[in-house]
Amino acid sequence: MNLDSLNLKRLRRKRQLKNDLEQILSTSAGMRFFDVLLRECHVTKPVFHSDEAKLRESEGRRRLAMSFLNLLAEDDPQQLINKIEQENQNE
Repeated sequence: MNLDSLNLKRLRRKRQLKNDLEQILSTSAGMRFFDVLLRECHVTKPVFHSDEAKLRESEGRRRLAMSFLNLLAEDDPQQLINKIEQENQNE
């Protein structure tokens, strides 16, 4: 397999994952889950620790959640964060 076909496969897998995630988030249960995921991963509810190990763990969680946001929003996950925070305030 050449590099172009590997890149194409990777892009197709990424597109399929995005489609899967969008389908999950089209349900109210999916949105509730994603809201909790973002909060627990400290995206919509940041936390700070004096303990360096806990700080690294929090940053790892945050990066995982941000990878999903980046997949959904491509270059600007802040739009999705703003939408979720606004929905939380309206509840």
